[in-house]
Amino acid sequence: MTAPALEVRGVSKYYAPKKGASEPVKVLDDIDLTIQKNEFLTIIGPSGCGKTTLLRIIASLIQPEQGTVTVNGRDVHEPSTDRAMVFQSFGLFPWKTVIDNVTFPLTVRGDSPESARQTAEHYLAKVGLANHMSKHPHQLSGGMQQRVGLARALATEAEVLLMDEPFGAIDAQTREVMQEELMHLWNESRKTVIFVTHDLDEAVLLADRVMLLTPGPGRVRLLRDVELPRPRWDYDVRSHQNFTSVRGELWDKIRGDVHDD
Repeated sequence: MTAPALEVRGVSKYYAPKKGASEPVKVLDDIDLTIQKNEFLTIIGPSGCGKTTLLRIIASLIQPEQGTVTVNGRDVHEPSTDRAMVFQSFGLFPWKTVIDNVTFPLTVRGDSPESARQTAEHYLAKVGLANHMSKHPHQLSGGMQQRVGLARALATEAEVLLMDEPFGAIDAQTREVMQEELMHLWNESRKTVIFVTHDLDEAVLLADRVMLLTPGPGRVRLLRDVELPRPRWDYDVRSHQNFTSVRGELWDKIRGDVHDD
């Protein structure tokens, strides 16, 4: 039997006590999650529920106090080329050109300059930036900068793509364009994607499954399949009865958590 792409087992995370307090702050509480190969999972929940913390633990950028993360059947404890992360803040080097931003992680891992450039050019073309490779980040719009970040992650050809609110810093119209572009890219590559968002519509639009976390400390409140036909750019997804059903169920849970808080 093929191993899942990724498993999270019993993960809990604490942060240092707040000023004037003696007890550490629990951010995540006993998270269990299994993600299959090629699955697109979105994670949603209120601010402070640990969405970004969970993503950073999966990327091995930070370590949990309890629990394990397994990729393709092996425990992981440090960053690796099997996982790539796209940040909300773009994370581009302002002094480097677009092509140099994308080639940077490839040369760091040991690719030759020629190979790195060829790979970077391929993925920049995929995200529509073939004519902007010599520009610097300040010469690009927010949406274009996020495309560079996406191309940089795709260029590593990681098995698991971790996306931390990647469209949160761009305007609504550009966001919808980027959502559709991401769906096209995922349909072609079928990477395993874990996508954190605050946007409920976005969570349902993109996902095979949505995971809802409780208010902090984050626990798994709900894991919900999204049974909407793909490709989802061929029809008005938001008018589909399954979209309305899933969104309504998630919203009822979120609203209930807010009222109970």
